[in-house]
Amino acid sequence: MKAPHLILLSVLLVARAGGESAPPQQFDQVTSREFLKQLLQDGVYYFISSKVAESLTIRRVEPVLAHSDIVPRVSGTVVVAFEITKDGKVRHAMTVSGPKLLQASVLAAIRQWRFKPYMLRDEPITVATSISFTLSNF
Repeated sequence: MKAPHLILLSVLLVARAGGESAPPQQFDQVTSREFLKQLLQDGVYYFISSKVAESLTIRRVEPVLAHSDIVPRVSGTVVVAFEITKDGKVRHAMTVSGPKLLQASVLAAIRQWRFKPYMLRDEPITVATSISFTLSNF
């Protein structure tokens, strides 16, 4: 009965990537397919909302943007999909959408985040989620 969870996961990931924070033309389908493939390999069948993930956050590191005359002034929303492991670490973080110039700093920050384990039937499990970051390089 894991197939319905996978279908739900793929629908949520596609809906999240094409939602209000990112126009559909910015949706990177290659990254999403890679992420879904990784979830299957890792046996991750549960997707939690960004609000639930943020409520589990123990350590949050904010993205650091370069401020110089050389770096173009960029702003936008970067959507990152990742796994939260049984021990609360971030695994397989990938950008789903957003300005390319902001993606590296967001990924570097999210990889340092730590979470309380997500519990299902009193057992910690690995889950997938996505979080949006709205940034400005002004």
